[in-house]
Amino acid sequence: MIQSIKFKQVKNQFLGKLADDAKRIKNETKMIIAADKTANFYKLEPRTYNDLLKQNITKSYQKTSTKTMQAIHAEDKNIARRLNIDDRIDITANKNAFITLKDHKPNFANKPACRLINPSKPEIGKISKQILDRINKNIIKSTKFNQWKNTSSVIEWFKAVKDKPNQNFISFDVVEFYPSINQDLLNKALDFASKYDIITENERNIIIHAKNSILTHHQQHWEKKGNTTFDVTMGSFDGAETCELVGSFLLSQLQELNINTGLYRDDGLAISNASPRDTENIKKAICRIFNKNGLRITIEANKKIINFLDVTFNLHNETFYPYTKPNTTLQHVHHESNHPHSIIKNIPPGINKRLSSLSSDRTSFDQAAAPYQKALKESGYNYTLRYDPATPSRGKNRQRKDILWYNPPYSKNVNTNIGHRFLNLIDKHFHKDHKLRKIFNRNTIKLSYSCMNNIKHAIDNHNKRILNPQRPSPTKPPDKNM
Repeated sequence: MIQSIKFKQVKNQFLGKLADDAKRIKNETKMIIAADKTANFYKLEPRTYNDLLKQNITKSYQKTSTKTMQAIHAEDKNIARRLNIDDRIDITANKNAFITLKDHKPNFANKPACRLINPSKPEIGKISKQILDRINKNIIKSTKFNQWKNTSSVIEWFKAVKDKPNQNFISFDVVEFYPSINQDLLNKALDFASKYDIITENERNIIIHAKNSILTHHQQHWEKKGNTTFDVTMGSFDGAETCELVGSFLLSQLQELNINTGLYRDDGLAISNASPRDTENIKKAICRIFNKNGLRITIEANKKIINFLDVTFNLHNETFYPYTKPNTTLQHVHHESNHPHSIIKNIPPGINKRLSSLSSDRTSFDQAAAPYQKALKESGYNYTLRYDPATPSRGKNRQRKDILWYNPPYSKNVNTNIGHRFLNLIDKHFHKDHKLRKIFNRNTIKLSYSCMNNIKHAIDNHNKRILNPQRPSPTKPPDKNM
């Protein structure tokens, strides 16, 4: 099949522009750094980038020896051996730390804030994630805490609030929540969780050990200050679940304030019908609870309108509508980009569905839709956004676990229908009377196209080349994808 694949030449204005962009990136002398929560990118001199990276590392980390990392790997191996999965667990790969820019923060132009990312993820975190998932589900099942998983759950909470015009919001954000979780706080959260779930000593050790990680920078190893390798890192396999567990522990203490409170990871939202003065006292009490647990928060109270996650909630008129962070540039995959047709055709309906679900009524939808409509048009789509409130749908059937997936890379330059040929090969070689037909058939083998390397991949390669000029750059040009 591979040898008989035929190709064709595809040209359009967008792919031509993308090729020009790739050339400019390759010839750029500055680094191109992504923003933290927006789609923006910023050019930085390598020296400026390295200074910012070093500042963020030395703020919380100190140098450590190779023996520390070896000890962590040895315990990883011991845990995997005890669970009989040592043949499936890889040694944690050492990857260099990097930063993203928080361009949504105040005074960003004069004092750029950064988020430090440690991409080295211990594989034991996958086991810890499964344990924490079970624990968190049992806690929520028993306590009914508002531990939100997504925006829609926050919207349902807001809809259920009664007498909205006479209520006030209290909104707070935990400052650097992930790195601020220390081993003592996690142990307290696990003690709290043991009231609602049976946590074995072995499971507790796995959860704690999964937080042992080393940060790598310029081939040097770093550990958290205080001579500890305990570190809840952004992007770790069980980071979100750890935050959820600690969040439930904090919510249990906030219940004493007798206010309707919820958490989504490091973002909290509460509602109170107390007087403005009493609400300020509640605000101070919330600060004391977080300070007692070694956490800092930014908080505001007595608000009628609040931006939370990607929604603006309004108590005055009992409405909600989509919210975008400052400096956000709305961008969508272009209609002429090198993506599978199924992805392209579903982008406008997906945006329409999301905006409708984040809008309380047609008026709220129409007020928010204009910039999204403009972005769709600029991306080559002939689609009109219309308010379409969500209707309850039946739960989807659980996906079978015995399916084998074939994911060939997609390209418009391929003229041959790869999927059709592949499935025909399945029918041909595993025919009706074949002894392996029950294992290999169209119900157990599925095909889904994967996307080729995109511009982000070109930017990552460019930044590596800038930071490591002694290494030869890849000769293969980036694929024309977005």
